[in-house]
Amino acid sequence: MKFRFYQLFPVAVIALLVWAMIEPLMRFTEPGGEQMLMSNFKLLSHYGEVSWSVIALGIVLIFATIVNLFTFLVSFFSNFELMKRSSILSMLLIAGYYIVLLIYSLILLNGVELEVDLPMLFPLFALVLNMVFVKLVSRTEASIIAKASGFRLRD
Repeated sequence: MKFRFYQLFPVAVIALLVWAMIEPLMRFTEPGGEQMLMSNFKLLSHYGEVSWSVIALGIVLIFATIVNLFTFLVSFFSNFELMKRSSILSMLLIAGYYIVLLIYSLILLNGVELEVDLPMLFPLFALVLNMVFVKLVSRTEASIIAKASGFRLRD
């Protein structure tokens, strides 16, 4: 087993997704001054009421984290096709996360002011890292194939 630079990308993606799961995403301020705090798993109102209606966001991030953990484990065996496919699945899950986040924020944005926190961008950074990961894996795969075809025995 040889360590390659691209193996750090799934670890960074996992760290970003876990950090995004823990931190709150946005704050909604109603005209009366009450605030609601939205994280990936719950919606906390000013009065202390907890609503679990946004739990789908957290579930999508958990699946994306599991897929990236699988990608990291597969990277030790240099199965390039499986690494690229699982990374693309992770990108699709993160894109779906943003679609669900947009739907929830539009539903909750009924006459309130929205304040976005930085952890909302962490899945976007993870998406970019996944794209770079696919490019690096493709480049590594091509260089290995080029080396292998250069040493063919000829009659």
